[in-house]
Amino acid sequence: MTKRFIRAAVVACLMGSAAAISFVPMTPAMAAKPTGPSVSTPVAKLLKPAADKLGTNDIAGASDLVKQAQALPDLTDFDKYKINEFAGQIAIKNNDFDTASKAYFAMADSPALATVTPEEQAQTLRIATLLAADRKNYPAGIKYGKAFIALGGAHDAQLEASLAECYYYSGDYVNAEAMANAIVAATPAGTAPTRGAIEVLLYSQIKNGKQDAAHTTLETILTYYNDPDEWGQLLDVSLGVKGISTIQALHIYRLRFVVKATSRADDYSTAASSAISVQLPVEADAIVKAGSAAGAAVPPKLAADAAGRAATDRKTIGAFEGEAKKSPNGELDMRLAETYYGYGRYADAAEAARRALQKGGAKMDANEANMVLGESLLASGDTAGAQAAFNAVSDASAPWAKAKHLWLLYLGNKYAATAQK
Repeated sequence: MTKRFIRAAVVACLMGSAAAISFVPMTPAMAAKPTGPSVSTPVAKLLKPAADKLGTNDIAGASDLVKQAQALPDLTDFDKYKINEFAGQIAIKNNDFDTASKAYFAMADSPALATVTPEEQAQTLRIATLLAADRKNYPAGIKYGKAFIALGGAHDAQLEASLAECYYYSGDYVNAEAMANAIVAATPAGTAPTRGAIEVLLYSQIKNGKQDAAHTTLETILTYYNDPDEWGQLLDVSLGVKGISTIQALHIYRLRFVVKATSRADDYSTAASSAISVQLPVEADAIVKAGSAAGAAVPPKLAADAAGRAATDRKTIGAFEGEAKKSPNGELDMRLAETYYGYGRYADAAEAARRALQKGGAKMDANEANMVLGESLLASGDTAGAQAAFNAVSDASAPWAKAKHLWLLYLGNKYAATAQK
């Protein structure tokens, strides 16, 4: 969970409102029948030009006038409320969130808050809540967030996400989960849930011991957001599926590198070793080089082994191509498709996988052939064909089902990202 979403919301909230107070000249009729509180005359004489300066983005000039207003004697509660509003706006424009939070907390706690319109009350409490979360003042965030909700206004996903975060960091995981879950559930179909809310939901579920629910939430996050760390978490867990074979694990490792999941040197080493063990040395060599480029170099012995085997494979690939094409069953074509994938020859890999499926044979694993077909088509830009290939994987065994599910999840992510553009 990060603070960048909260800060953006604070600024957007302020900039989207009437940032500068407009002072309307008092008419005799208005004076005879006041419509609400007003600042005292000495304060008005300073805040009016301060508002004008804010309107022209003269932040320093506005700040000087506000400081003069703060120094005036005998300020009323409403004077202080409005002076703090100006001070808070100026602080936010200066990215001074400590000062902004003090100003808005004072406004939210002021007796004058009850005298302004419900809309202004909501605005004050909203900004106070967002600033409290940003400043890690979680008790204040809970206090002001609950007060905002008690006003009974419109649903505000960003504020509720900040409130959920305050609950989470206060150790109240039950309320954090409930609040975040309500936000996510209220998200319209096909729309990305608020990032802060769904992350609070994930980590609250983990804290509350709801591992299956957390796994589902993590997948929901990845449907909309390509987060390398969260992809890494999901793939790490998925590699532990019971009964997984080396080739099945390699198909999951391939996705790790496609989605650019956060990876350690051990991830590259294990993937490269797996590729070597299933006789895909060129792919192993490519994985080693990718790890080195990412600053996660594998052991020198493994790197040298992969490079040597890859050099030999490149010399014999032509003969293997001819042998596979002549074979009456699809086993060699499937192996050729895997080999082509490691070479980055995705169109050739798809063609070989299709031959393998057409020829069949007792030793040809149709699920493996469909997996490499889907991966190759996706790498070639044919997402519809890739989806069809992955959906053709029909083995009910947990490892192939997991590999299929993960690649389809990635496809769903790509579709969602496209839909949001």
